[in-house]
Amino acid sequence: MKKRRAIFFDRDGVIVTPILRNGKPTAPWKRDEFQIKADVHQILSLIGSFGFLRILVTNQPDITHGHVSPREWRWMQSCIEQLPFDDVFICFHTNTEGCLCKKPKPGMLLEAAKKWHIDLSHSYMIGDTGADTKAAAAAGCKSILVEAPYNKRVKGNYKVKCLFDAALLIQSS
Repeated sequence: MKKRRAIFFDRDGVIVTPILRNGKPTAPWKRDEFQIKADVHQILSLIGSFGFLRILVTNQPDITHGHVSPREWRWMQSCIEQLPFDDVFICFHTNTEGCLCKKPKPGMLLEAAKKWHIDLSHSYMIGDTGADTKAAAAAGCKSILVEAPYNKRVKGNYKVKCLFDAALLIQSS
C-alpha cells in the first residue's frame, strides 16, 4: 500500500484563537472565549485539495485540571467536528501523567501514521508552540510554526504568519 502524506494541526493557536492567561496561551474554557480563526474551513479544504490528509492532534488537559466543564468542552468539540478534518486525536492527560501521546511526545502523530499509512517524512505539523515543533521532530515530520507574540524563541523548520501562509508553503513543496 502506498504511503500517504498528512498535515497535522494543533488546535489552540492554529485552528482556534488562544486565550492568553498570565501571558501564556491556553485553550478557551467557556463558549464565549471559543473562536475558530477566520477562513479555517476554506484553508483546510484547500490543503485537502493538495492531496494531504488533515489530522488534528491536540493536547486538551483542561477537563482533567477542572478549567473547563465536560459540557462546555463537548460544545467546543462539536464546532471542531464541523471542520473538514479527516481525523482527530486528543490527549486529555496532564503533564504529570507521563503518557506517550501528550505533545511534545509524538504518540498522536505515530498513532495517526499507523492508522492512515502516513509517510511522516513527507508530512508536516502546523503548530504554535515548542511542544508542537518537538512532536514533529520526534515523529520525523517537518514543523511549520505559526508566529505569535508568545513564541518568538520557538524554533521550527518553517515559520509563517498565518494558516493561509502555511497552506501556500505546503502547496509549493
